[in-house]
Amino acid sequence: MKLELIKSKKVAIWGFGVEGKAVANYLLRNKISFSVLCKSHETEGDYNYLTQEITTDVLNRFDIIIKSPGISPYSERVKLSTAYFTSPTALWFANEKKTQVIAVTGTKGKSTTVSLLAHILKKQGKSVNLVGNIGQALISSHSNYDYIVLEASSFQIYDGNIQADIAVICNLFSEHIDWHQGKNNYFNDKLKLLDKATIKILNAKNATLNSLCSNTEAIYFNTRNNYHINGNSLYKHDTKLIQLSEIQLLGWHNLENCAAVLTVCDCLQLNTEQCINAIKSFKPLSHRLQNLGIIAGFHAINDSIATTPVATLAALATVDLSKTTLFVGGYDRGYDWCDFVDSLAKIPMRLMILSGQNAKKIHDLLKNKTTAFNYILCNNLTEAIKTALQYSNTGDTLLLSPGAPSFDQFDSYIKRGEFFEEELKRYEN
Repeated sequence: MKLELIKSKKVAIWGFGVEGKAVANYLLRNKISFSVLCKSHETEGDYNYLTQEITTDVLNRFDIIIKSPGISPYSERVKLSTAYFTSPTALWFANEKKTQVIAVTGTKGKSTTVSLLAHILKKQGKSVNLVGNIGQALISSHSNYDYIVLEASSFQIYDGNIQADIAVICNLFSEHIDWHQGKNNYFNDKLKLLDKATIKILNAKNATLNSLCSNTEAIYFNTRNNYHINGNSLYKHDTKLIQLSEIQLLGWHNLENCAAVLTVCDCLQLNTEQCINAIKSFKPLSHRLQNLGIIAGFHAINDSIATTPVATLAALATVDLSKTTLFVGGYDRGYDWCDFVDSLAKIPMRLMILSGQNAKKIHDLLKNKTTAFNYILCNNLTEAIKTALQYSNTGDTLLLSPGAPSFDQFDSYIKRGEFFEEELKRYEN
């Protein structure tokens, strides 16, 4: 929606987190009046706040509502409202896009992929702004860059009207079922990223993605005709380009991320050898299979970003399972954990510690399985860490890869990862 159409309307910002605050600044710069719908503890600054329960009647007081990504459009109060709903992302694309945008999504790996891509582009002397789900709100960015690299969540894609010059979908697995009210909605909302994209890049080896999207216009990676993985190495056609041991990222799945990024680099006509050298210098992001070193006599790995079962299974592929204690559990999004438990039961790790809102559900499923490991149910992460130290051997790996969001105990996966490290350090001599 163009700003000219908004100025004469009654406008509200719904949600006042990172994106909500960025929208407020954006509207102020453009001299557009607005109200803010949020919880009382979220108020910050001198705005017109409505902190009561947000009902359809409250929403109907406004002509236009700029909704934060975390608020589901599938709720009844939204469906029944007469207001026009838009998003910060849609506002930016309608009014601010003046440069090339590379948008990346996927159920897992998108944060690493966009960060790696931005790193390579900067090494090539390009000016880049990394925005979206990674941290900075797109609405706060100007267009005076060679490239804007956007990490696009399913929430942002749904109503973001994203017009990407290059769109990348790394993979699709079932996720965010509660927000999207079903996995089919989730998959369809993710695929909207392709609707207005000029160049489309897809993962040829992801079964769900390829069952839903047979796109003859797309460029595919993870295929013998392009970048693909063989063993622990990345190839293009028959030429070996890089081995997993040469990069600082853990796990073969990160070679898939490299394949996606190099496919983008080819589209931008960048020098492949220089791009590979940049990949070798890229350091892992915090909370994403982050090696914390030796703490209290144990190898500690913080993978708090693993908020899906598939991410946890990928993390387990990077460690010596016979010496690994895994921390699992967190906020319950309504998953059916049966497939996850079936997969876990076959993995010969040393010990699993369960805690969090969904821990008992997973624990009860495990009781009906013959497992290759012992498991213990705890009340919270504090108790889980204490128990792990008691039952693990010095020198073992302690892997925090919960497979679920943090919101039952922590405000974010970042807070959970920081707590994991700090709590472990309490047990150092």
